[in-house]
Amino acid sequence: LGWADPDVVLLDEVAPSASGEQLIHALDSVRSDRREPWTVSIGVSGGRQRCVIASRMPQEALPEFASIVPYPDADRRYLLEKMSGKESAYSAYSMEGGIPVNGAIILAGGRRLLTVIADLQCCGNGPNSWQEYRRRAEVRAIRRLIHRVLKRTSVDGILVAGDFNLVNGPTPLVMLSEPYSPGDGGLIAAELHHPDGITSWTWDGRGTPFPSGKLDYQLYDPQSLVMRSGFILDTERLSLEVLERHGLRNGASGMTGRHRPLLVEYGWN
Repeated sequence: LGWADPDVVLLDEVAPSASGEQLIHALDSVRSDRREPWTVSIGVSGGRQRCVIASRMPQEALPEFASIVPYPDADRRYLLEKMSGKESAYSAYSMEGGIPVNGAIILAGGRRLLTVIADLQCCGNGPNSWQEYRRRAEVRAIRRLIHRVLKRTSVDGILVAGDFNLVNGPTPLVMLSEPYSPGDGGLIAAELHHPDGITSWTWDGRGTPFPSGKLDYQLYDPQSLVMRSGFILDTERLSLEVLERHGLRNGASGMTGRHRPLLVEYGWN
């Protein structure tokens, strides 16, 4: 964070015990010459893992994201039928807390950016798995929420980000990218790599039975936004000079988890 000095931070898999005050304190503890105060929106949906939007720019709360986003009854019934008894009893697979998603409008440069952060269902052993069905059900629900926002108010651009867990193919990503209003071309994924310019995984599978993969994405509206620069931050792939300049350690990324941050600079078209 000290290196990026960002205007916006999007987080997923945040514990429900985390408070806005704690998050602001953590963000303020990062050295920066900036003085704009942070505003933080913590999603109420997602049960054990919540989605957070933190911004140095003002945020407009959205009633569409102000309550638990339930799984539609038909999808819920189908999923419970497909899960084993052990799976349906596993707390990490519970649907009681709703879909992990949050959204807000960020007021940036006199314009309105609809920002959505989500964490889709993990795992699955194929395109017909219940996990893949659940990911697609989550995406359909998220698209409905975005459509409701756009029907109620105007925005100048859309950004959708998160851990999409694309372990059984790109269909959830394609669904999220489709146009949200007549005449637009839909969203595109920010093209990001590690500093080597080649590697693109965002989840580190080393030491697990699973390969490293690209699970995390940022999707943006290219008619409104331009991607100026960006990369996937992995301290193991940074030079010693860069690490020392920013006060980082070679193994810092691995200490914070298996996912790697996506750092992107956007501008308005």
